[in-house]
Amino acid sequence: MGATRSMRVDVRVIAATHRDLEAAVKLGEFREDVYYRLWGAILDVPALRARRDDIPLLVEHFRVRWNQEDDLAVDGFTREALALLEADPWPGNVRELERVVHRAMTLRRRGLVRLEDVRLPALRRQPPPAPASSASIAGSPTAATLNRYQAEALRLASAGGVRRSDLMARCGISRESARRTLASLVELTLLRRLGSGRSAWYVLRGHDETGG
Repeated sequence: MGATRSMRVDVRVIAATHRDLEAAVKLGEFREDVYYRLWGAILDVPALRARRDDIPLLVEHFRVRWNQEDDLAVDGFTREALALLEADPWPGNVRELERVVHRAMTLRRRGLVRLEDVRLPALRRQPPPAPASSASIAGSPTAATLNRYQAEALRLASAGGVRRSDLMARCGISRESARRTLASLVELTLLRRLGSGRSAWYVLRGHDETGG
């Protein structure tokens, strides 16, 4: 720009953004001429939370990579550890997943990565705020909310076991929502129910059978 003569160049511009540029142009927040200069082959890549089926494939890709680069001997992830990764919303998308997988593998070094090796960012380990009223949690929870509660239940169960009241206090949810969350994990064969009624105790599948 600003030259007195034209110069032929051969370049390829790749730009990425999480914003809606068309809306930004209409609001006057992005230059229209720059938008049309960039406009070409548009690739819409959904957030990781919208393509959870990719998570096991990405975990395996990262496992192979970090085994080679860091001289590790990690064979894989247990069902409980992988279930926790699949349940997380991943606001940091693939880069965040990679960092969490790398950290877990570094802690374990060899063998299978277990649930206790998976450390999510501290911000998401805090319990979510309690709902404003009981009406806000009436009915079936959404898939995203249920996944968050499932992940918290798995964390509590990994520490030795979880009761319905524990999940209610931790997540600020109703007794029915806690019951449904724990029941779904039993159906997925990730948790096993011991006892009955309100005093029922839920443990990781296999831990109670091996004395762990």
